[in-house]
Amino acid sequence: MTKLFIALIFSFTLFFSEKIQAQIVTSDEAFLLPQTVFVGDSGRLIVPLGVEYSLVEAFVWDTRELYSSEKIVQTDELEILRIELEKRGAVIRLLIDFIPYSPGLLIFPPLEISPENELIIQDLEVHIASILNPARMSLAETAAPLVQPGTGLLVYGSIGIILLLIFLGIAGTVLGRRHFNDIFNRIRQRYLLRKMISFLRRLGQDCSRGELSDAHQYLGLLSGEFREFLSFFTGLNCRSLSAGEFLEFSSDEIPMQNDLYRVFRNWDILRFSGLEIQISHVKDAVKDAGEIIFTLYKAEKEKKLFSSKTDKQNEQSVNTSEVLAGEAL
Repeated sequence: MTKLFIALIFSFTLFFSEKIQAQIVTSDEAFLLPQTVFVGDSGRLIVPLGVEYSLVEAFVWDTRELYSSEKIVQTDELEILRIELEKRGAVIRLLIDFIPYSPGLLIFPPLEISPENELIIQDLEVHIASILNPARMSLAETAAPLVQPGTGLLVYGSIGIILLLIFLGIAGTVLGRRHFNDIFNRIRQRYLLRKMISFLRRLGQDCSRGELSDAHQYLGLLSGEFREFLSFFTGLNCRSLSAGEFLEFSSDEIPMQNDLYRVFRNWDILRFSGLEIQISHVKDAVKDAGEIIFTLYKAEKEKKLFSSKTDKQNEQSVNTSEVLAGEAL
């Protein structure tokens, strides 16, 4: 009776030990894709499985999915991205996508493929190569010297600037400093005229949209800007001149003393006589200023930007003849 009891216990222990060994599976046929995986690169471990996994349904666990990420155990040396149980006919394989963060021999954590059937895959290991492995390092050939970015632009730009300075020096010697001053003054005067025309256009548009209460302000703004323009255009201080003083205004750039007197006289009467200023008065003032500016702009456009000494002599002779004709009359 005792021998029979011992035999039953032995058979029972042997049966359960074989069952446990069948549930914990290891594989020596696993292989990597690619064959050599470096630290930080992604790789795939393919593990062929036996027939005991035929009852397990195919699945895909992805760490991007919350439900799947809870089933995947991560380590500091391995990050498992995806686990797939693939079935192709009688072939059953486990595909494990991972990223290693340490070189050498790395062991995967146990993978519970089917908790219901207590199927576990463990003792999976991979060899990870190191980029800094001295056995794999080799010196490359000496690279050709690299040109600093922007060197070509710097060289050719410097040559261009030097040539420009030489040209300007020769031109200054030939044409003279006074001729360059005349050219600069004409360019400056044309710029001032275009700027004043733009101001008058904007002021006219504001007057069309403005209210009657703004008329006095518009007229004061026009008078101040026009005086400022005359000061820059002629080089004389016109900011504090009265209307009568414009009759004695002497400038070769603006030979329109009577027109200036008439315009500023009308504006002063509107501003300081105590009369109510209408929007129509401001529009007329803008129109009068525009006529003077347009006359100056037209005369300036007729002048040559680059005039020779002969042209200057002709202009002086014409001016002299006009003065003599005026005196004769």
